[in-house]
Amino acid sequence: MRLLLAAGLACLLSACYEERVGCLDPDAANYELRADVACPDCCTYPQLSIRIRPTWEDTTIVIGQTYTDGAGNPFQIVRFRYYLGDLVLLSSEGDLPTPVRPVEVRVLNGTDTLTSVVNGNYLLASAATATTMVGALQIGAASVNGLGGTYGLPDRYRPVVPASAPSGDALRTQPGRLNFRDGRGYVQARLEYTLEPGGDTLSVSSFGSQPFVLDFGQDLEPLRGFNLRIDLDARLADLLGDIDLAADSASVAADLNQPVDFLIPVGLSQ
Repeated sequence: MRLLLAAGLACLLSACYEERVGCLDPDAANYELRADVACPDCCTYPQLSIRIRPTWEDTTIVIGQTYTDGAGNPFQIVRFRYYLGDLVLLSSEGDLPTPVRPVEVRVLNGTDTLTSVVNGNYLLASAATATTMVGALQIGAASVNGLGGTYGLPDRYRPVVPASAPSGDALRTQPGRLNFRDGRGYVQARLEYTLEPGGDTLSVSSFGSQPFVLDFGQDLEPLRGFNLRIDLDARLADLLGDIDLAADSASVAADLNQPVDFLIPVGLSQ
C-alpha cells in the first residue's frame, strides 16, 4: 500500500512540474540561473555608455567664457562638436566583441537611396557634458584595459542620409551643417568661436578619421550582466590651446585633425 502511495505521489509531482524557460546567457541583464530551458529570443543585454566632460585646465568648459589659444589669442567657444566612431573595449586577452546598436537609415546608392542598417557604436560629443549609449555589452568574463575608436567617423558612414536617421541619433541632421553632400560626408569636428566677445562667429570644419587607443592603465574586470559606463575628460586646452585660431580656416581645420591626446579616461562605473 505504501509503495502504491509513493508511486502515485511521484507521478503527481512529475505531472505538475513545468520546465522553467529563461535566458541562460550569463552576459545578459536578465540571466536566469534557475532556468531549465533557454528561451529562443528573450535575453536582454547591458549597455556600454560613454560620458564625456569637456574641461579647460581641469575646470568644466563654460560657453562664452574667454580662453587663450596656442598663439595667445583670446577666444570664446560658441559651439564645438566632434564625432567618435567604432568604439570598442580593449583587452590584453584578445579582441572583444564590438558593442552592437542597430540603426536603420537610408543610404545613397547612385541616384537612389536604399534602406540599410548600420552599427551605432559612435557618438557626437560637444562642449557640454553628456552620456551616450553606444551598444550592447557582451564581453564574457574578460578584463578590459582600454577604449579604442576613431576621432571622426569611418568612411562607410558617408552615404548615410542624415534626415533618415532616428530622432536623437548622432547621424541625424544637426543644428548647423555637420554632413556635406560633396563626397566628404560627416565632419570630424566643427568649431564655432569668436575672437572677441560679441564679435563675428567663425566656423571651421575638419574632415577625416584618426584611430585612437585610450589606455586605462590597468586591467579591470567588469561585472557581467550590468551596464558599464566609461568616463572621459575632453581636455580641450590640449587641442584648441595649441591652435592659432586667428589663422586662416584651412590651417585651423588641419590643426583640428590631429592624433587624439585630449581624451583622458578618468573612471569606470557600473
